[in-house]
Amino acid sequence: MHGRVKVRTTEEEKARKERERQEKLKIFKYAMQKIQSKRKSSELDKELLELTGKVLSSNPDIYTLWNIRRDILNIFRKNNEADESLSQMFDAELHLTEYCLKINPKSYCAWHQREWVLTTRTDPDWSTELSLCNTYLKLDSRNFHTWDYRRFVVSQCKPPLKVEFDFTTDKLLEDFSNYSAWHYRSKMLVELYPDLEGGRPIEDSHHKHELKMVQSAAFTDPDDTSAWFYQRWLLGAVKTTIRLVTYVIAPKKATFAFSKHVDLSFVRSKTFLLINNQEIVGEWYSCTGNMYDVLWVFKHWASITDALDIKVMYENNDGIKEEILSSKCSNSPYIGRTEIDFERKYSAPVVEELNNQLEACRQLLELEPDSKWTLLTTTVFLHCINSRLNYKEVMENLKTLKNVDKLRAGYYSDLITKWSVEEQLYSDYKSDNRQFKVRFTETMSSLPHLQYYSFCEEVDLSNQNLSSKVLPSLIVLQHCKKLSLANNKLTSLRYFPILDLEELNLKGNELDKNEIELLKTSKNYNIIY
Repeated sequence: MHGRVKVRTTEEEKARKERERQEKLKIFKYAMQKIQSKRKSSELDKELLELTGKVLSSNPDIYTLWNIRRDILNIFRKNNEADESLSQMFDAELHLTEYCLKINPKSYCAWHQREWVLTTRTDPDWSTELSLCNTYLKLDSRNFHTWDYRRFVVSQCKPPLKVEFDFTTDKLLEDFSNYSAWHYRSKMLVELYPDLEGGRPIEDSHHKHELKMVQSAAFTDPDDTSAWFYQRWLLGAVKTTIRLVTYVIAPKKATFAFSKHVDLSFVRSKTFLLINNQEIVGEWYSCTGNMYDVLWVFKHWASITDALDIKVMYENNDGIKEEILSSKCSNSPYIGRTEIDFERKYSAPVVEELNNQLEACRQLLELEPDSKWTLLTTTVFLHCINSRLNYKEVMENLKTLKNVDKLRAGYYSDLITKWSVEEQLYSDYKSDNRQFKVRFTETMSSLPHLQYYSFCEEVDLSNQNLSSKVLPSLIVLQHCKKLSLANNKLTSLRYFPILDLEELNLKGNELDKNEIELLKTSKNYNIIY
């Protein structure tokens, strides 16, 4: 009827869109054929620059075309094109990338091309680039491409770090759910406010301030993960000291276990073996053959007999020297061990803040008992404040989390294993026993801190939840004679390490008998299966 706009039927609309698509495809194919033809003929000229620009204006993610454009611009640059003309070409390239970014603000290719132009030309305008970042972050404050580009620009023009830090504050106050802003903030925080006196990553007052800020963010939206992740990072920002935890001096080999992975230069410069007050010369090599390792083997030529005075001088990464004495039982090598200490070293003001936030988390849990992030944070606070005192509650919370957050049950199981091993180590290191047997009820799916038990002669890992992927980590058991892996979930022995065993128990695993027989023929120890 008159006065009414005709609305196309669905079929008509589909047909129209298909015709448009086919027409665009025809134009695109023609342009790409011409581009490839000119490139093959080495006709890298302004016409090709124009052709690639037209295609990229509609599809900015064809990285080959950006490569062609860089080749062309490099040719003009090497041919000593007039400075003004070359500058105009670079300006045009920036305009093109800006146009492309309006089509797709998350185009890796366009952002990369913009970086290339600015680092290639002689007159980059970094202030304009910083303004561009501001514009794009107003449109989408969580676009990590823009944040990455901003870090690149800042690395070039180096504005005051405090200005950038305050910028992240403004963006977070607009929207706490901004992973990129939290991440960028973490990088600047340790640079702006290090604890120069205490040696901690962050100065106390600013550590407390960040904890308060992130608590506000987390409580504003307890289901948003970005603030919780930043909070976990803040809790991990403590002073850490790499320690020599145990060593074994035997006639055939000496081994030194460290709390964290260290490299050869660290071991050589900080660890010294003394026998009857004489320093022993030898060769160090990694237990795994890697550049960094938790267990290092010391090959020496000293005669190891009874009634020797053996000790190790160790300088930790704080420059503090420790003398670690050894003890010797009958028919055993010389063994030295340090005191176990897994407690995090927060300052008193930060601990006070953690206790305040723990209480706030408990109150939030009363209001929202199903908030898994609040329960996890409560658990982490308890562990950070005093892991030993709060061990029982921490374990109960983690078991609850395994039930309410089944998608992350494996993560919680790993935490249970790690923190349970740490708790057991306190008592194991007070004993002269050279045996390791799991004494907690939850089964292990991983083997954290195994280097702490590198002095053990007998290791019982039976009735656990261990798969074949843990086998390479057994390499730290260099002094083990009897190893039990019975009743686990081993399916292959392919990566079983070379150990000087006398007995290996593999009962109750779904292993290929051919693999077991192959292991038996290559090893001279007793294998039970």
